[in-house]
Amino acid sequence: MDLSKALKIFMDNFIKSNDEQIYNNLKQITKIQVLNNKSILFIENQLAEYFYYVVDGNIKLSKLTENGKETIIRIVHNNEIFAEATLYGRKTYPVNAAAINKTYLLAISIKGFQELCSKNNAFVLKLFITMSHQLRYLVDMINDLSSTDTTKRLMKYLYALKEKKGSSIIKLPIPKRDLAMLLGAAPETISRVFTKLQNDGFIKIQGREITILKDEY
Repeated sequence: MDLSKALKIFMDNFIKSNDEQIYNNLKQITKIQVLNNKSILFIENQLAEYFYYVVDGNIKLSKLTENGKETIIRIVHNNEIFAEATLYGRKTYPVNAAAINKTYLLAISIKGFQELCSKNNAFVLKLFITMSHQLRYLVDMINDLSSTDTTKRLMKYLYALKEKKGSSIIKLPIPKRDLAMLLGAAPETISRVFTKLQNDGFIKIQGREITILKDEY
């Protein structure tokens, strides 16, 4: 995948604009980056030069506790941005980022992007609307962790993957042990929930491929 194709995906699906001037300006400050499975993109407190858009693949954002245990903060999917906190004055990355499969990214210069925004108010408005939708998703996810049971959290996560892919057949982007960490549950609890959901006819499981059989839980 080349830069032109990746940038067009970004413009069409994330910015939702075909403004040729914005496209050309972005092309000057953007590069394509390809990561293999488990490749590290950046580490916590590393000096930040870029924020990123996932064209295809998945990125794991995590932090390490004082005793060296990894805590997963978020899994970034296609058509999502991350490290956007660096756009608002933060000089370093707040988390670790690594690919969990082969992943194609747009690396967008923070400095160049800030300059572009300062010159184009209409572009800033489009970006604000798009990013507010992503923020709402993250806030809902945090609320779910504190207010719903594990089964509902898991089903909401699966439904979100279904909506993003546009298919009832989805593939878990991460191992179940990592999914358990993401959803704030023990691995054995997630395994029991998967078994119960399959026995109850809500899903069908074949390895990491899951078919969602019912539209609502």
